[in-house]
Amino acid sequence: MSSDIGDTDPGGRTQAAWRAVYKLVVEREGQRRHYDAAESAGVTPAVLKALLAVGEGEPLAMKELADRFRCDPSYVTSLVDGLEGAGLGERRVHPADRRVKVVALTPLGEQTYVQVRKVLDQPPTWFSALNDTELAELGRIVDKLLTAQAQGA
Repeated sequence: MSSDIGDTDPGGRTQAAWRAVYKLVVEREGQRRHYDAAESAGVTPAVLKALLAVGEGEPLAMKELADRFRCDPSYVTSLVDGLEGAGLGERRVHPADRRVKVVALTPLGEQTYVQVRKVLDQPPTWFSALNDTELAELGRIVDKLLTAQAQGA
């Protein structure tokens, strides 16, 4: 895994900021929230990850899920089996290519998606450490990072 950050980040500020965000969100609160949301939905954390991916919009091709998760297609099959077993998702034929299977949420899956988003989107109590100005600035910074990510920066 190579990185050019050291060349453009004197003092390692970018790496330090990323490490702090990762520790704060992924290693601590994010992981706990993910497990809580999976429990509330009655699925494993891995199946929840599939529910969240499919719930973002249009049905997804199973191959696209495998690419997104960077995993073997057989693993996606087990995730979709989990969605189907819980009544949250279903396999469908792609409308433009009958050889391709897509995964879509059922009505129960759509309701469950909304339910788990509420669990995941609830700000942690420690966000109260920020005042309104700081929250607005944090939102602006995160939006800027999301835009850069979407543009492949």
